[in-house]
Amino acid sequence: MMESGTGRKAGRACMLTVFTLLLVAIPAIGFDFYYDLNDDTLIKDIVSGAYAGTPSAYSVQLLYPLSLAISLMYKAVPDFAWYGLFLCVCQFGALILIAVRLTGIFKGAKSRMFALAVELLIFFGLFFRSLVIVQYSVTAGMCMMCAIFLFITSDGERDKAALPLFLAVLAFMIRTEVCLMLMPFLLLAGLCKWAAEETIFTVENFRRYLLIIGAALLFMFAALSFDMLAYRGNDWSSFRDFFDARTKLYDFYDIPGYDGNKDFYSSVGLSKESYALLENYNFALDDSIDTWLLNSIAKYQKEKLNNTFGFASRNSLKEALWLYKNRFFSNFPMTDLAAGIAYITYVIATLLTAAKNGNNRTAFFVILPKIVMLLLIRSILWLYLYMVDRILGRVTVPLVMSEFACIAGFMFNDVRRFYNLSSDSQRDSDKIKLGKIVKIACLLAILILTASCAYEFAAVRREYNARESADKRWNALMEYCRTNKDKYYVIDVYSSTSYEGAPYSEKIFKDADNSYKNFDYCGGWLAKSPLARKKLADRGFRDMQGALLSRNGVFFLAAPDKDMGWIEAYYAARGIKITCESIDEICTDSGEIAFLAYELKKEKIEKQ
Repeated sequence: MMESGTGRKAGRACMLTVFTLLLVAIPAIGFDFYYDLNDDTLIKDIVSGAYAGTPSAYSVQLLYPLSLAISLMYKAVPDFAWYGLFLCVCQFGALILIAVRLTGIFKGAKSRMFALAVELLIFFGLFFRSLVIVQYSVTAGMCMMCAIFLFITSDGERDKAALPLFLAVLAFMIRTEVCLMLMPFLLLAGLCKWAAEETIFTVENFRRYLLIIGAALLFMFAALSFDMLAYRGNDWSSFRDFFDARTKLYDFYDIPGYDGNKDFYSSVGLSKESYALLENYNFALDDSIDTWLLNSIAKYQKEKLNNTFGFASRNSLKEALWLYKNRFFSNFPMTDLAAGIAYITYVIATLLTAAKNGNNRTAFFVILPKIVMLLLIRSILWLYLYMVDRILGRVTVPLVMSEFACIAGFMFNDVRRFYNLSSDSQRDSDKIKLGKIVKIACLLAILILTASCAYEFAAVRREYNARESADKRWNALMEYCRTNKDKYYVIDVYSSTSYEGAPYSEKIFKDADNSYKNFDYCGGWLAKSPLARKKLADRGFRDMQGALLSRNGVFFLAAPDKDMGWIEAYYAARGIKITCESIDEICTDSGEIAFLAYELKKEKIEKQ
């Protein structure tokens, strides 16, 4: 018996090792890992010291304790991709932890191999892009997905809840908004676990589950308090207010047009020239664009939006319902098809297992509340996203993953529950009678997922090639800045986001460069922060507007097709006549002009 047990453990360890190698090697061999957006690269630049010259824990997006830990790693070993490694470890680690749990649920070697193969096919077939092109919001979602699955499939003991609790707190520190959005799934998991207890209302159960909830809230509150304490200084505190106002206006309300709202803009003191900076996201140029102004515009725009039960949104509830319906009847993405199959599989597998011992009616009433609550949660979240018009991959992918985690966890628990109620003779009979059904279902699932893998791999390859093509331009810009390290550059925001639909970004591990970047953006979410002002001050400038006019080695960079009339108009409105003269071309290796470098030359307007 001892040898048999040792052999099973060795076999399980071998399976997990092979699974891990395949999980990491397949994306790594075929692709280089990418940061998804310039948001991710900017976070990396902040914590690595590439932005300000020294690693900083003030990344704004990550909670301060996590930023501090990563920045300390960069201080210890500067020339390594710590932030990217952290994101990859979180993502692959979540999938490995799920694999460990699956091999604990299934006892037979064939069952374990099949479960691990299905996990690989699901994530390669539906979410392969997220493994290759890494985004921190999705990373937070994967931590929550893993926490949900591990919690549902645990036996309810406090020590078994420690790992899901840690993952939830980690997700909270990576991307608080994503963690809170997915929290209903985790609460549903806890509620269903509690309801499945033999005796629900006992002192021990109350103590156990409330202790888990209390511990999660305590750790989250501690992380948030640490973060708030770190940003409590006047400069950072006021910037957080500005950051929140900017997020509300750009991401949720949108900027009202100037021509139809001239009276309002005049009342808040915003000229047409300054409005152009808001419109093209280059608001860092104008210090008069402050928190009060952004909040005033947001308040004005809020009155023009739909109002549903006091909630302002771009789309009404009726419009959101229509868009949600069209998702199924018009677009019907592969993830939704897979989710539908998962629901059906859950119902059939549980009912078939329960029917063998006459518990089909009981099983129906066990399944129904879970499906209803899960569909209710997913529908409310999707409707919210449609109402605020935030149907973005980095938001929807974590939502879909968490839904899958709930379905899978419920299915494993309920099938195991009703199977264990059967007698030994019934179980042997079940294996024979259900054999063909299981084999056919498994074959269909593998065929569908394999086809999905081929489609997903091809889609990621197309995006990957487009990114490499776009990054030739971005890499040319960074090489130009490094070559002219005694100069300082201000980059037009929309010129720095993407090229022909492919976002500018950086590879995580290949050619990782954490050296100081002698450029900054003319806007974006870090603009007007204490860190951005320090970056300017270190070069001897008070603000961006003055720096560009200093003639002291400061230049403006923009795409070659960018009309620069807006910047000349902005300075003219302030009594400064300038000419925006192109002085240099930044070209790719093939000779294609990627960016133009402009020098701003000023001349005082003569008073009449």
